[in-house]
Amino acid sequence: MSIKTYMKEIEESAVHDGPGTRSLVFLKGCALRCKWCQNPELIDPQPQIWLHEVRCVKCGRCEEVCPADAIHLDAKFRFDSAKCLGVSCSKCVEVCPENAMEIVGHEVTPEEVFKKLQRYKIFYENSGGGVTLSGGDPLFVHEFSAELLRLCREDYIPTAIETALFANYDIIRKVIIDNCDHLLCDIKHMDSDKHKEGTGVPNELILENYKRLNEDFKHEITVRIPLIPGYNDDEENIRRTAEFLVPLQQVTRIDLLPFNFLAATKYHVLGVDWCYTGAERQSDEYLKKLHAIIDSFDRFKSTIGGLW
Repeated sequence: MSIKTYMKEIEESAVHDGPGTRSLVFLKGCALRCKWCQNPELIDPQPQIWLHEVRCVKCGRCEEVCPADAIHLDAKFRFDSAKCLGVSCSKCVEVCPENAMEIVGHEVTPEEVFKKLQRYKIFYENSGGGVTLSGGDPLFVHEFSAELLRLCREDYIPTAIETALFANYDIIRKVIIDNCDHLLCDIKHMDSDKHKEGTGVPNELILENYKRLNEDFKHEITVRIPLIPGYNDDEENIRRTAEFLVPLQQVTRIDLLPFNFLAATKYHVLGVDWCYTGAERQSDEYLKKLHAIIDSFDRFKSTIGGLW
């Protein structure tokens, strides 16, 4: 029986998620609940419905057929995901003439996704690129991820994943050590209590996985620090993060990722209040100050923004 999971989409010609031109595969499902998550539609491993307001012409058909009273076209949030019965109903999707109501996530097998990725092999070869699994978190659907990565490597397509590293080490070994050429992973916060406050889980397992990977993974590791206003973007946390990473020789690069306020649109179409609505990107001057802290260790290649 083939492994199946839910995927949102494949983004072609990605340049921020590993070297060269890459295909970025967005898988659904994540063990963390980061309050600032940039892809909230990928946290839940199951398909979801969301409303594209720019497509909506307010014809009212979705509101009429919704059995859960989850759609009110004149409200702040036209679509209330907490009330929605999900894709088991999807009557709103069926009647919408403008495709404004959309199901996010469709079931796929590793073989189906691989066939799509294989078509771009010449672009990977010409640019030094490859395939990157993202999400969500590919480790959440580790059997699917391991098989898809294995198929790519058998066809000499370079592979990478983006992950928070919150997983049993046996899973990490199966997915990353056995099947990846590059690893891109986050450190959200060095303080475990603060980490749990922001993500729902402590950080001890994550930090221990970094140490073990440094011994077992023979390729480069890129660490990304998503800079969240008032949470982890202080100088002390950035310095502590760099100090932790200095002894880990496989970590060759640190990317500081400025806060992205554009994710507010995704929360809105999902009908979810976002606690970071209205928060602003760090100033260029302050970003340079944090970047200088990383550079002061004279150990890593580092960027602001992560462009490869």
